[in-house]
Amino acid sequence: MEFDKDEYVKRVESLRPSPPLTHDLELSSTDQARVDNAIASVRAEGFAIIPGFLGEGRLEDVQKGLEPIFEMTTERDADKGGRYSGIQTVHVHNLFAKTDAVDNIATDPVLLHVIEGVLGKQFQLSVGTAMCPDPGCAPQGLHQDDGHYPLPRPRPPFIANTLIALDDFTEANGATRLVPGSHLSTDPVDPEARVVFAEMTAGSLLVFDGALWHAGGGNRTTDQRRRSINLNFNLSWLRQQENQYVGIPRARWLEMPERLQRLLGFQKVNFLYGSVDYTDPLEYFLENP
Repeated sequence: MEFDKDEYVKRVESLRPSPPLTHDLELSSTDQARVDNAIASVRAEGFAIIPGFLGEGRLEDVQKGLEPIFEMTTERDADKGGRYSGIQTVHVHNLFAKTDAVDNIATDPVLLHVIEGVLGKQFQLSVGTAMCPDPGCAPQGLHQDDGHYPLPRPRPPFIANTLIALDDFTEANGATRLVPGSHLSTDPVDPEARVVFAEMTAGSLLVFDGALWHAGGGNRTTDQRRRSINLNFNLSWLRQQENQYVGIPRARWLEMPERLQRLLGFQKVNFLYGSVDYTDPLEYFLENP
C-alpha cells in the first residue's frame, strides 16, 4: 500500500480536541435555571426530576412512534434464574438501531446540558432502552448502575442515567425507587434501605447518578402500563454498555444527525483517544464505506 508521509504529518498537526456535545446549544433563561437546579439536586441527593421535559406534542409523537417497540417487550420468570425474583420485564435494548423516534430527545439541549453538568464535557450515550413494566411485574432489587466498573469508591460520577416517562409514574404502577444520598456511600448496597418513589407525570425526566441505589418498583395495578425511555450516559473514556458500532446498521448511522452520531460514540476523547490513524473517527467512518 502507498503511504504518504506528508499526509501523516498534516494529520498530526491538525489534531484538536473535539468540541463538547453541547457546542452551539443555547438555553433560555428558564431552561438554564431548570438545568442548574437539576445538576445541584443530582450532586446533593443523587437524582432530580424535571417536570414537563417533553411538551404535550413531543410526548404524543414519541408515544406513537414507539408503539412497535413496546410491542416487542416481554416478561420472564426471574425465579428460574437472574438477579431478581418474580415476573420481570425484558426491556428492548439497542433502541437507536430499531427506531428514530427518540433521536431528537437524545440530543435535546436541556438533557445534554444536565448530563454535562453531572459528568463533565466528555461523555457519550452508553445504551438506549425502551421499558414497559406491565401489571403484575415484580419490583427489582436495589442496585447501582455503575457497579460494572471495578474501581474503588468514593469516585467521581461515571454514569448519568435518565428515564423519560411516557406514562404517569406512581407508586402503584412501579415508579422507580430511590435512596437519596446513597450515591455518596462507599458501603455495599443495603437491600432494606429506606426509599422514595420517583412519582412524576408523563413527559417528565428523571436523571440520577449511576452510583445511586435504586430499583424499578413493582406494578401492582391491573390496567396500567409504565412506559419509559432509558438513556444511559457514561464518561467517554469508559466502555459503553451497548456495542453500538456493531449493533447499529451503517445505513442507520448515515441518516443520523451529526450530534447524535458523535453522542453514540463517534467522538474523540481529548486529542487522540478514539481516533483512527490520527483522523476524527466520524470523518474516517464516512470516508471509508
